Amino acid sequence: MLLATVGSILFYWLDKSQVWEIFALQVIISICAGAVFPLLWSMYADCVDYSELKTGNRATGLIFSSSSMSQKLGWALGTAVTGWLLAYFGFQANQLQSEETLSGIKMFLSLFPAIGTLLSILFISFYPLTEKRMQKITAELEERRN
Repeated sequence: MLLATVGSILFYWLDKSQVWEIFALQVIISICAGAVFPLLWSMYADCVDYSELKTGNRATGLIFSSSSMSQKLGWALGTAVTGWLLAYFGFQANQLQSEETLSGIKMFLSLFPAIGTLLSILFISFYPLTEKRMQKITAELEERRN
């Protein structure tokens, strides 16, 4: 995510004539940020195990449906915020855009995602279920089940 953050910030400084650099940075950013999604689903599974350890109940459906709901809510809010910010920057459909609007759109593709990746780095630094801890949880759950 740190590499995605750096790439997103660098993206802001590219000129529209630097097409190959734009594509290259987008590929790098997408690979770095996209690698998080499979890990996220693994983290949900870790939460299921942790929940079972703490409560004695396996809440797989609840945890995965909550994650699905939060994703849908995030997409809805993200779409709304995008519309509001486009209006704030003065976007007018089917018209030549002002420099302020173009600068805002450029921030949508660079600085705003960089803020998001920095927040994800911050949040993940507080995630308590490390690999070592999950091994202990798995062993304890297996012991309980036996």
